[in-house]
Amino acid sequence: IVDHIHFQYNGFLFGLMLLSIARLFQKRHMEGAFLFAVLLHFKHIYLYVAPAYGVYLLRSYCFTANKPDGSIRWKSFSFVRVISLGLVVFLVSALSLGPFLALNQLPQVFSRLFPFKRGLCHAYWAPNFWALYNALDKVLSVIGMVASIFYSDSEY
Repeated sequence: IVDHIHFQYNGFLFGLMLLSIARLFQKRHMEGAFLFAVLLHFKHIYLYVAPAYGVYLLRSYCFTANKPDGSIRWKSFSFVRVISLGLVVFLVSALSLGPFLALNQLPQVFSRLFPFKRGLCHAYWAPNFWALYNALDKVLSVIGMVASIFYSDSEY
């Protein structure tokens, strides 16, 4: 039995992501975009996948024709399709965030989703990058202290 309380319903969310990817492979791009937008509003950690989705949707949905060699036919770009994708994302966002906006609580939501005021190393936010950042900071501070031992203030 999967402990969905401890794992924050990640099985359900992963299923939504896979369903969204399946819709993209089935050339049902609007449904895939809708499902991914819903997924983002369920859990913002999937935001790191959004650039890949955006590029894929631009390439496979917004450009309507390819050259025989498979490269993009630039003149086939459809602004109508970009606007329709944007409208889907906007409507999902409006339904999800609208009540918070109406109660003037949107800043509170974003401060909890992206806790920059607490520091980027707090609560395992972006752990890989910030672990490397902290290690480099420590190494540089030690090098700075060692360098200050070898050089007096008069030599600078």
